[in-house]
Amino acid sequence: MENFIDLKKLNTFLKIAESGSFYKASMILGYSPAAVSIQIQQLELDLGIKLFDRLGKQVRLTDQGKQFYPYAEKILMLNEEVKESLIRKGDPLTGEIRIGTIDSICDTLFPQVLAEFYEKNPNVSVEVSVCTPAELFEGVRHNNIDIMLLLDKPCVSRDFIADVQITTDVVFCASKKHPMVGKNEIDLEEILKYPCILTEKNSSYRYILESKLSDLGFGIAPIIESQNTNLIIKLLCNNMGYSVLPRFLIEPKLRDDVLKILPIREFDIKVNYQVLHKKDKFVNRQMESFINLLKKQASILQVTNKYQDIVFKDL
Repeated sequence: MENFIDLKKLNTFLKIAESGSFYKASMILGYSPAAVSIQIQQLELDLGIKLFDRLGKQVRLTDQGKQFYPYAEKILMLNEEVKESLIRKGDPLTGEIRIGTIDSICDTLFPQVLAEFYEKNPNVSVEVSVCTPAELFEGVRHNNIDIMLLLDKPCVSRDFIADVQITTDVVFCASKKHPMVGKNEIDLEEILKYPCILTEKNSSYRYILESKLSDLGFGIAPIIESQNTNLIIKLLCNNMGYSVLPRFLIEPKLRDDVLKILPIREFDIKVNYQVLHKKDKFVNRQMESFINLLKKQASILQVTNKYQDIVFKDL
């Protein structure tokens, strides 16, 4: 068992277990499928156990493979901690960081933080994935994403640590030329008669909206659906109906008096802007630096827009 702790083999093992495929793991790692198979054969020989059951194209962990999985994770995480401890704190950051987010945040809040991070850490490679909330949680859970940014209900899972949480209003909004602008209060039934533009079905805040409307006995049928929030905001600015969006996404347009909030009577929904990482993941210097920039941005959002219920967790 002289090759018991072979980090390359352990990493390959984890990637196969997470992706459920030798081929997918080879694509992720940049190895040939044959090289991946050889590494696993050698690892199984070193350990004296069978790690995977191969059923056609399907790959599943054996009981022994499932038992070995958390140890492989811990060994690789400990390796990261050792490398990190040997780096002097004043040395420039290097390495990589993998960020996952949703389209709404990628178009609005994210570019500013990414630009500042690059200016401070030009030697760090940043990989950005734009995903659905479900894909983000899966990516962080399987260690394919280091940090995720999303808009959703507060995360209550013990598997994740919330570095930032901001509760913000989700508002009905439209061009200042919309016929409902200027009213002190608008009945929900009245605004629903007008054309609307929404994010794609089952996205976080649209799901919250539709659930609330359903509880009240209403439905909503958009004329346009798009996961691209920038497109939605541009269409609103051209007076193409109304939308329902987290307030901070349209704050610049509100300040410029291009868009207006439509005051809907007795209708209040909120969403949480959250930055999360896996609980048992080692937070390296790259992650710490990026999270601190996100905290800084969140504190500015809180002061500027008077948001409440902001929670920061110290690293």
